[in-house]
Amino acid sequence: MTSSNITITSPNFSELKLFRPLVKNVLENVDQTYIKNKKIPCWLLPSSGKEVAMTPLFYHAAFDAYAQNKVSYIPSAEIQVPRGISKGRLDLALIGNKHIELIELKASRVKLFGSVATIINKLKSKQFEAQTQLEQIDHSEITKTTDLETKDLTIVTLFLLAPEKKAFETKDVKTKIKEVMNELKVACPYALRASLSYSYIHQINSDSSKSKGEHTVGMIIVASRTVDIY
Repeated sequence: MTSSNITITSPNFSELKLFRPLVKNVLENVDQTYIKNKKIPCWLLPSSGKEVAMTPLFYHAAFDAYAQNKVSYIPSAEIQVPRGISKGRLDLALIGNKHIELIELKASRVKLFGSVATIINKLKSKQFEAQTQLEQIDHSEITKTTDLETKDLTIVTLFLLAPEKKAFETKDVKTKIKEVMNELKVACPYALRASLSYSYIHQINSDSSKSKGEHTVGMIIVASRTVDIY
């Protein structure tokens, strides 16, 4: 067992600070509920489910934050939204006093000890996917039935993988995560950026034919307005 480590940063005076309690809850819930419980098999970890596991994680974290009076927005998940002449699904909405946050959640696994540029490229790719989906929503149809304005937000989660020979080197893992976070500050200057190094290490797909001896060692979450993605 190692000590977990959570960091959350955002630009000064950024409205994205409103989402700090949500992101903090997500990271704490993953580490305390899943990672510290060694009885949970690796295929049931959120990092194995990838994107499909994101919506319940964020919904639960948002609901907890609201119940604890840490935030004023109320969550709603798996919502049907108008996309042109058809309907589509939105991962998450947060209903506040003045506006509704429309959120697309994306996730991917990345090799922590690979190229930082590759990690950032993967993040950007997921951001563009989410941005495209949000831009396809007919916001005017949504606002016809409410006085609240809508805002778009992308949240990308990166699950960090490491080979066995590196995964248990706690100092190296935390140093590498810090390096990636420093680069993300440059690549995503207007985003809320958060990281978690796990308190326990779990092997990924150890019970399948796809096992590559990789372990999940942490997470990075980046929340961005669509206008700030480039």
